[in-house]
Amino acid sequence: MMTETLTHPWPAVYDGASRVLVLGTFPSPRSRAEGFYFGHPQNLFWSALADSLQVPRLPANATIADKTAMLLDNHVALWDVLRSCRIEGAADSSISEPVPHRFAPLLADSQIEAVFATGRTATSLFNRLAAHEAEMRAAYVPSTSPANRASQARPEFAQRWGAVGRVLRGEVVSALGMKAADRHTVTQLGVPSLELMERAARAVVHELLHKGNGFDLARVLCVCGTGNNGGDGLAAARLLHAQGVSARAVLVGDPERLTSETRQQLAWAREAGVAVQFCGAASRASTGDTLPPRGADASSDALPVAPAAAASLPEALAAIGRSSTLVDALFGIGIVRPLAGSHRRIVQAMNDARARSGGAAKVLAVDAPSGISADSGEVLGAAVRADRTVTFAYPKLGMTLEPGRSHAGQVTVADIGIVRPPLLRREDPGR
Repeated sequence: MMTETLTHPWPAVYDGASRVLVLGTFPSPRSRAEGFYFGHPQNLFWSALADSLQVPRLPANATIADKTAMLLDNHVALWDVLRSCRIEGAADSSISEPVPHRFAPLLADSQIEAVFATGRTATSLFNRLAAHEAEMRAAYVPSTSPANRASQARPEFAQRWGAVGRVLRGEVVSALGMKAADRHTVTQLGVPSLELMERAARAVVHELLHKGNGFDLARVLCVCGTGNNGGDGLAAARLLHAQGVSARAVLVGDPERLTSETRQQLAWAREAGVAVQFCGAASRASTGDTLPPRGADASSDALPVAPAAAASLPEALAAIGRSSTLVDALFGIGIVRPLAGSHRRIVQAMNDARARSGGAAKVLAVDAPSGISADSGEVLGAAVRADRTVTFAYPKLGMTLEPGRSHAGQVTVADIGIVRPPLLRREDPGR
């Protein structure tokens, strides 16, 4: 069969109320002949989607209008990853010179909070070529092509396709869906971000102090990033310290990149006597001389950072190895690209410490194990293997899919008062 250079023939199917985007790779010759997505009569796409949505399957003679109505009535958008490529027939494996669609306009005009890609090729292409623009990663769902009948009989097929419906029914959330809920709670409901951080920290401490969970609190180290997940970890270290637990913290990354909330939590932790060390960016922690008082406004990015001890990467790795309990507050759900450099080595050190101890040293992840995509469950370069994870408000999609599910360990969902925004309905005016 001849290799052709082709351009995608149709627009995406979506409207302002679409919440999940499902992607193929590129239309097959049969789909192009039929004039619509997944047009081969033996392709299981439409039945797999209906089962996931828990709606009746379409009849064999369903029209394009019937299929479009099924998508939009259930808040599903449908498109393909590629705008153009060279391809031989329907063989995704033959694709060369791939050019992705631009996804930003679709995402801006809808309520898309999760992306699912059908088949390994579509998933890989989206995550390699489009995830940065989309600021989310695609979760893999198995191919529905008639060429993949053997894999469609396995339990993974129904489990992964079921995730589409679970997102739409609100049973799980993606990273973007969680960020929207957090933003709604802060900006529309008036709950201060620092108050949510305090509630999150209390949930972490409750999990650590619960005797049945088996955490050895002799030497607790909170491994914190510069984002708000790190702020949760710093607050947890302070609350543990107040209860007489030997809790320390190491901040990994450039202190100039601290969020305002994490900057405030750092100040409060040091004011309370928590030993905090910086690891990274030449430890430029001494950008100010004063500690903002408890209750000071944390909205300004110019809040001073109290002088903090610098730790080299080897010192930080050694501190991890000496700890009886590690609190992973590096990234949480805020990661799209693979870990590299010192962050990757820190994650590997946490895993090594857990493995060398034979289970004596345990890891508690805050919101999600660092290095796991909350959208897809992928390991992004390296990922923490946690014994337990405290996740906030709602279960995260990526921790219901392998390998994220295994990396999370036992998951506790802590209600900290975050509320999702109301959804746009199909009958509402478009954006």
